[in-house]
Amino acid sequence: MDIRFEHHKNFITLQECAELNTWVNKGVTNKWLDVGISRKDHNYTKRVTSRLYAERYEYPEIVRTISFRIRKFCGVSEYGLIEGHGRDGVVVSCTFPGGDVYEHQDPRSKTGLSALRCNILTQAADSDGVLRVGGVARPIAVGDLHCYLASEHQHAVSEVAGDTPRILWMFGAYVPRTDWDSGLIKFGN
Repeated sequence: MDIRFEHHKNFITLQECAELNTWVNKGVTNKWLDVGISRKDHNYTKRVTSRLYAERYEYPEIVRTISFRIRKFCGVSEYGLIEGHGRDGVVVSCTFPGGDVYEHQDPRSKTGLSALRCNILTQAADSDGVLRVGGVARPIAVGDLHCYLASEHQHAVSEVAGDTPRILWMFGAYVPRTDWDSGLIKFGN
């Protein structure tokens, strides 16, 4: 069975990407974003994240605005936010050159709902840093929205090369897998 992978080009503007990246750069400097986990290494310094550090920061208003825009566009406004990490159902990750995201699946909700990730790349690496979902490379560009069930499919990002970190913002919702797979969740609403 093919994996449903939604890809919508230029979902946010380059100006919005730059504003989000400015916040990330401040977050790295101020330790709002901090070490992540990779292959059981709980001090992985090649990728920092907001996932574990919600008490350290407040997102700027643009994050809430984009989150609401995504939820409306993706038809998931009535579904619950992905909770338990990050803030307001949103996580940002900054992967430095030499870093990657190991192959994994996200957890489902406590009630068994699937984690629908609706992600936007706001800064690409100079090279590599390629997303793979279900073993298939999924090329995405800065400003594009891409969505898939991260709790149901293995996904990974290849090692970032060059001098530029890869910045990814993760939004989404907990949804019944059947609503996603059947197409009940429709885009462009």
